[in-house]
Amino acid sequence: MQAASSPFQPDVFFTAAQQARLSELMEKWRSARDGKGTLLPDESKELELLVNTELQAAADRTANMLKAV
Repeated sequence: MQAASSPFQPDVFFTAAQQARLSELMEKWRSARDGKGTLLPDESKELELLVNTELQAAADRTANMLKAV
């Protein structure tokens, strides 16, 4: 049986570059929320896309694990 990977480790479904960018945009979003910065409209769209991509990656990762069982 294959061990489940940590949800925070990069893999083929959600890369290290995607994780780094998501983290960067989340930090900007938090700053904007707290009134200490700005999240540009293009950044907001990119953040939404990355969140959706991460969610899809979780689903794909799960499906891949189920195939291995």
